[in-house]
Amino acid sequence: MSPRSHGLSSRLLRGGLAALLLAPLLLLGSVEAAYHYGLSRVGERPRPPPPRVDFAHQVLWLIEEDGRPLQLEPLWPWTLVNGLARGQRSAGEDLAWLTARRWLASQPRREGERHLHRSFQALALTVWISRHWTAEELLTAYAEGASFGRDSIGLDAAARRYFGREPERLALHEVALLAGLPQSPGRYDPLRRPEAALRRRDFVLARLRSTGLISEAQREEASQQPLPLPATGPTH
Repeated sequence: MSPRSHGLSSRLLRGGLAALLLAPLLLLGSVEAAYHYGLSRVGERPRPPPPRVDFAHQVLWLIEEDGRPLQLEPLWPWTLVNGLARGQRSAGEDLAWLTARRWLASQPRREGERHLHRSFQALALTVWISRHWTAEELLTAYAEGASFGRDSIGLDAAARRYFGREPERLALHEVALLAGLPQSPGRYDPLRRPEAALRRRDFVLARLRSTGLISEAQREEASQQPLPLPATGPTH
């Protein structure tokens, strides 16, 4: 091979390698730019609530996540998009996504804004929440927005509605009953479906025992407690 041909081949090789390296960088840069644009369309962003890590809040999350503590890793736009495409997201991502959608649903729509625009904003806000909120703040936001049935939104409202007390003052069997409700408040309604409510409460107690949060004696004692009637209010 002549020196001229060798030089041309080297330049082509370097150019090809540069193109291979540049393409992913351009793609990642475009995705990051799209994230910042979507975030700019969100408007006011949600403020994280004061974190609460009392026993009732911890139990609520442990039951939702199969006994695993909440992990919240900062997201990058491409990792979130990749997870959505594969249908695989971490528990922290799911919770950040839910919080973002709840926040946007509470905000007035701009004129002419479409559902696709809101979905794009929700993706951007999910990434932002993962970077600026703690796992404890995210857990608290989830507890404040979850439905517990009987017109009760949030763990505080549910504790007062069912037992007339704050979550911090609930007994173990009461915490277990509430923790089992958000998955399906109607199915586990303690008034309309007491047997299902008891089975769900026992499941929660068994989960707490398996994670070491309670002893076998505590589980046994709590499982023997009767279902209390909700305090006051509508029963529909």
